[in-house]
Amino acid sequence: MSPERSVIIIGAGLAGLSAGCYARMNGYQANIFEHSSIPGGVCTSWKRKGYMIDGCIHWLMGHKPGNSLYTFYRELGTAQANRFNDVTSYANYIDERSGNQFHLTPNMEEVKERLIQASPEDRKAIEEFIRGCQALGRIEISAEKPIEIQNFFEKIVSLWKMGRVAIYAMKYGMKVEDYVRRFKSEWLKKIILNLFIQDMPTAFVMMILGYLFQGQLGTVEGGSLKFALPIEKRFRGLGGKVTYNATVEKILVENDAAVGIQLGDGSTHRADIVISAADLHSTLFNMLDGRYITERFENMFQRWKMFTPVILATFGINGKIKQYPPTNVIFLKQPLNVGGKAVDMIAVRDFSYDSTLSPQGKTVIQAEFESSFDYWNGLHTSQEQYDKEKESVAREVLKRLEGYYPNITEKVEMTDIATPYTFWWYTRNHKGAFEGWLMTKESLVSPVEKTLPGLKNFYLAGQWVEPGGGVPTAVWSGRKVIQILCHHEGKKFVTSFPD
Repeated sequence: MSPERSVIIIGAGLAGLSAGCYARMNGYQANIFEHSSIPGGVCTSWKRKGYMIDGCIHWLMGHKPGNSLYTFYRELGTAQANRFNDVTSYANYIDERSGNQFHLTPNMEEVKERLIQASPEDRKAIEEFIRGCQALGRIEISAEKPIEIQNFFEKIVSLWKMGRVAIYAMKYGMKVEDYVRRFKSEWLKKIILNLFIQDMPTAFVMMILGYLFQGQLGTVEGGSLKFALPIEKRFRGLGGKVTYNATVEKILVENDAAVGIQLGDGSTHRADIVISAADLHSTLFNMLDGRYITERFENMFQRWKMFTPVILATFGINGKIKQYPPTNVIFLKQPLNVGGKAVDMIAVRDFSYDSTLSPQGKTVIQAEFESSFDYWNGLHTSQEQYDKEKESVAREVLKRLEGYYPNITEKVEMTDIATPYTFWWYTRNHKGAFEGWLMTKESLVSPVEKTLPGLKNFYLAGQWVEPGGGVPTAVWSGRKVIQILCHHEGKKFVTSFPD
């Protein structure tokens, strides 16, 4: 029997853990090296003074049987180990200037009727929007061959299987900010623009709502890290190895073939294959010294849009507070001023629905809003100034929350401010872009390469090569890269560990 081929995986985020599990299932030795001290990457949560701060999953797609994503979660062991709860409220939209409110729930017919009530003149556009959500909610990530290794006939069959859904996907491929022009009501425009990311294709936003309406959006009880930990356990149970606090400085290359890695402490580790599930910019420009960057990758970093970095301002509240829906998107009458940038919208999350995240009788409230990586990165050169600015952010956010949760400031017993610099420090994501590239029409029709021309035995996985990011994408990416590896090496891809 021939010895197992060895694989080194850079990064123990969801993509790296997923790649590690499927590598072991397919008979590869697998070693993961992780910069941080825990698994999960961006999919994380952390504890302060007895409160759990969730930094990632606000809703999980495909959390129930009957969806291909759930199959992936089961293969990785996280579906069996976790309790998923249905999302009963997507968001409550509040406009401080007009006083308008709109609560978006999973009840599709009710949502449609309330939208029509809010803007009768937009009835036809609203009905068309709901039909699009229904159709695109049927899209599933394929468990079959990735498109990168499909032949022409297989691609045609995949397209045929999508049927009318493919037509809807093409019809609504425009950005949300372009799509909303068909609505007359400014209030409806504002709601739809802020369902997710307005630069993303409308079809993707419709797909999210389609999942909501069919009950396939859920939350992970106990926080995002609980989603990642069982995958790490599964990987170790399959015989994989993980090394934490191990920052990869260089990818070792000999005769234009990846042969291993060098860590920050100078130690080297060799393998037959190297997979980077780490930040793409660091991988290409630092670990590989820019030697295998194609013109396309250069253009991507010059032109493609990344997810805008965010601030998470989280507060542990001693006692219960006024009850609102779990997520409230608030359009502020008086913008916040953070880092010289006006912030006119914040998303406020009340985690009362998950009692495991706080001590008994207490509550976690979290405000999220966009900010500038360059500002916080520059500020961090002075720890004193950096800390002062975080304190200022906490004060200003609490002032705004007082109007919704009276006396909240005096009940705060834990404050945690995670800035764009925080996201970079723990995950090394370029400029704090926590989910990499935005999904756009260009990135949809032109997939990011998983290999580099001229470099053998090397593969890329993770959110940076799957624009749009998110938990399902990361999990799928790790699975997909091993499918591609098996194809290149003439092996049949399997999803169970060989006896």
